[in-house]
Order: sequence, then structure tokens, then C-alpha cells
Amino acid sequence: MSESGSTSSAILAPLDTANLQAQGLLLVGSAAGSRRIHKRRLNRSSDEEHRDIPLVTPPESSAAFVTIPDVLISRETLMHVGLSAENAGELWQKWTNWPQFGPRREVDPDDGGLQVTFIDFIVGHMENKDDAADESDAQWRACMDACGLSVDTQDAIMDPHFTYLRLSSSCLSWVRDTIEMRYAGLQDIQRTSRVREMELRRMASRPGAHQGEQRGGSQGGYTLDSASLPAATGQEKRRSISGQQQQGTPGVALDVWSSARAIASRNAPGYTVLYKGMDQARTNGLFDEAGALSNLSTLLSSAPSDFSSTRALFYFTPDVKVAEYYASYAKRRTECESVVILCLCIPNAAIEALSEPDIRRLSWPSNDWKELVWRCRTRQALPTRLRSYRNALLTIGTTPRRPDSEYHALGSWEDVTERFLLKVGANGGGDIATQYVVTGEDEGREWLKDNGARNIKVFPYTRVELDSWLAGNPPVGTA
Repeated sequence: MSESGSTSSAILAPLDTANLQAQGLLLVGSAAGSRRIHKRRLNRSSDEEHRDIPLVTPPESSAAFVTIPDVLISRETLMHVGLSAENAGELWQKWTNWPQFGPRREVDPDDGGLQVTFIDFIVGHMENKDDAADESDAQWRACMDACGLSVDTQDAIMDPHFTYLRLSSSCLSWVRDTIEMRYAGLQDIQRTSRVREMELRRMASRPGAHQGEQRGGSQGGYTLDSASLPAATGQEKRRSISGQQQQGTPGVALDVWSSARAIASRNAPGYTVLYKGMDQARTNGLFDEAGALSNLSTLLSSAPSDFSSTRALFYFTPDVKVAEYYASYAKRRTECESVVILCLCIPNAAIEALSEPDIRRLSWPSNDWKELVWRCRTRQALPTRLRSYRNALLTIGTTPRRPDSEYHALGSWEDVTERFLLKVGANGGGDIATQYVVTGEDEGREWLKDNGARNIKVFPYTRVELDSWLAGNPPVGTA
């Protein structure tokens, strides 16, 4: 493998690369192994998110271009996901000098045995580090230093606007989430580039089309400009690059979260509107190529979680403020990745039609809530009287908070206090939060599909919306 990684893992497809360069939308990076790409050509929703940036922009404009790695599996990617240059170099040396025996890397020939992916290799490097979970910023910084994170990445995780939310989990948990989110974002850019390349090939294959001047050297491929294409039909005249990019992440709305359409979607009489804020890349597979619902499993939260120690569950919030809080923290920790808020409208009649044991309600300060959450977070077996919650189709309950380690530190479930509750509003102000939790088993998926999931809406949450949220939620105090 070369110094920069396998050429098969190039982030931008060859023909797309040539076309972007010809349009002045892809420039040489400031460092070897990187490129500067226009922000409106990153992924499916970037054209909408950065619509205020003209496509015709001076190359020196830092506001219009962002640096990405040339190759997905590379030292540059290690820095992109959050490692310092020094630690990225050390980890890259370990990857390129792989032991002769043992599991193979994903770039090695398939021998039928175990395989280590690049992202698993990165995250696995941090497994044995000392975690941090309390309010001590110094301990959090020490943990992130041990993980090899850059100062900028550490500052994003430690942003005081999100102290209350950050302390709902541990340092290593947020480090892993940040790295995985950024890596998935690069994969999203890669998928979108392949979509654009397929569209360029389709247009070039039409009768009357011809290839433009071949770009030689290492770039390869061809450039397609307006002169190299046949006259467009009325429909194709309206087809923009946004339309091509939309195929990269089908199902994502062209309207951003603050748009009139998104705001209107939150007002649905006769329905319970549920939300989920997350990075866009990890919704990949939720929709098929036609934009129809395909794989709900992409929205599952793995165990252990609030209401299960062994099973994956679907978690949603009925409060838009909670969704915006999570989306804002995700956006703050991104490099150039997109964040979305999902909007799911479930008929009230569908919820009202459920009866126990299919629906269970579980609220603070009941003993059942305290013990269920404590046992799930500490991976302990449930007593007989609590097992009905495990088999419920829908559980509506109070949202807990704090890292798993703090539940382990308690003497028993009886020691769970109000400190372990998530409250609506930044910095823990406001009412106690509620969550709707649907079983990840087949019956839960079918119930969601029959009651709104087929029409789930996904709205991009942009940098402008993050800035607005930050301005309206100044940091005050801690947990």
C-alpha cells in the first residue's frame, strides 16, 4: 500500500474530480494528500446548506472551500477525524506496518478470516484509555490527550454551550462518536461523488454527446462541459447539480430545518410528532434510491441503553428543543459533515389503540423507572416484575441522563436521584424530558412503518442554524 493509502479508497471519483477541477470547484490542498473542495459539492444537502456561497468564488476564499483527504484510508483522514498530526503519524505507521499474522486489514486480500476496518482500527486504539465522566475539565482534557485528539477537536467537544449535554455521557463515548461521525461524513462525500460521476457518464452516453478534452496524468478521466453535451430537454434544463447530489442521500428534504416547510411539519393536529437529531451520514440506507423508506435499522440505538441492556431500540423525543440540542452538539463537532433532524408523525389514534402490555408508561420518580434504568445501564438482569417493559411495543418514559459509570457507582437503584434526569432546555433548565421508545424487534418496525415512518421527513440542520442556537443559548453553569 502506498504512503497515502489504497487508491481504491479515493474519496472523489476520477471523472467527478476532473469535472470539478474544470469548474474551479476543486483545488489543490495546502498539504500533500488533501484537496480543497467547494462546500456546495460535499454531499447531498451541502448545496442547500451553503446556498449563500456563490459557486464562482476566488480560489483563496476560505469561506467557500474546505479541505478533505484525497484518500479515505490515509494519514490525512486520521487528522480529519480529529487526531493531532503527531498522533496521526504514529497511528498511520501502525496501520502501514501491519503484523504478518492475525486478522487482516480491509485493504488486504480476502483470506476468509477476520478483518479489521480502518474505522475499527482508529476507535480500537482508544479502548484501553482511562475514561473521564465527572465535571473535571482537566480529567476530560487528559483523557482526550491520551486518545491523541487535536486541540481543535477537544475544544469542539468541550464547548461550554454543551456542558450539560456532554456530561450525559463519558469522554470516551463522545470521542468515539465524534470520530465515527466524521469518518461517516467522508464516506458520504465519497458516495455523492460516485453519484455525480454516474450522472456524468449517463449524460456523456446520450446520442450526440462527446467527451471533452482528456485530462492526462494521474487524474485520468474526462471533463464534460456544456459544449460536450447535447441540447437538454425542458426537464433536464431544470435539473441542477443539487438534483444529482440528492440521489446520494435520497429522502432528505431540500428545505433546511428553519424553512417554512420544516416549521409547518411540526404542527400536525391529531398526530404525535417525534424527532431525532443526528448526523446525516449515519442515516445512509434509511431510504432506497427512489427516496422510499428502506431500512429503519439505521435509526436503532444499540444496547445497553436507557430501557434495555440487551436489545437495540428506537429512541425519539417529542420535544423539538431536545432534538435541536443534540443536533447542535453534533454540528459543533463536525468538520464539514451534515447534520439532520428527523421528523416522524404518528397518529394519536395508533398510540391510543395500544393497551398494556404493548404500551407501557414509565416516569420519574417511580421505583420501576429508577430500577429499570439502573439495571439497564449496569447490564443487570431484570426482576420478574420489570420484564414486561422489555416486551413492550412502545414505552413512553422519562429520559435519564449521566454516564453509565455513575450508575455503576451507585449502591443500588434506590440511590438514583433527580440528578440523573435530562431536562428540556440547554444547561438543564426547564421540564423533565420524555422519550418514546419502540422495540427494535419486527413488530416494532412494522408498527412504525404502518404509523408514519414511511413518510418520515429529514431536514438538514445547517451551520447558520447552529449559530442561531448558540446565540440563543449562552453557556451558564454546569451540571
